[in-house]
Amino acid sequence: MRFRDRRHAGALLVEALKPLGLERPVVLGIPRGGVVVADEVAKGLGGELDVVLVRKIGAPGNPEFALGAVGEKGGMVLKPYALQYADQSYLEREAARQKDVIRKRAERYRKVRPKVPLAGRDVVLVDDGIATGSTMEAALAVVLSEKPRRVVVAVPVASPEAVERLKDQAEVVVLSTPPDFAAVGAYYMDFGEVTDEEVEGLLLQWSA
Repeated sequence: MRFRDRRHAGALLVEALKPLGLERPVVLGIPRGGVVVADEVAKGLGGELDVVLVRKIGAPGNPEFALGAVGEKGGMVLKPYALQYADQSYLEREAARQKDVIRKRAERYRKVRPKVPLAGRDVVLVDDGIATGSTMEAALAVVLSEKPRRVVVAVPVASPEAVERLKDQAEVVVLSTPPDFAAVGAYYMDFGEVTDEEVEGLLLQWSA
């Protein structure tokens, strides 16, 4: 399955999520690309949009290869193989660097739209795709710490291995799990970069 763009993927996710009977869910997009998908989902489900801030911890010399991720509340999630590719001091330095990125994004985004409380709410956690699953696991840890009523992970495309692991932690809705999974962008015809300004614009619409 290939998607025209993130909005097309979001519209298809809405149809897959409707049977779950979620009540006015908080739809959390993982910046930046996941926020565009989440915006479409929030509109389609009659929910509201917010973001969850997490960052990948990339391998030395290969930042796209995830060794783990760090979340908005500071928790670090490491892959079992992380120490095969980097020592502890590198992981801590990289985690600190990514936490700084999160802090700066939080300053920008939360000015536009204050954080939506999650306690007792139905929550849908959205990204534009899942490769290793590290970023989503870090996002889940952040969300679950706030004691929501129900959490659903919803993505257009994901690796089968990541989906199996995430099913132990939350409900998972995924439209496509290619057995020969490649990079997330391979499943989109238009996978252009999403800017901070675009994310702020979407959040501003929901604050109005």
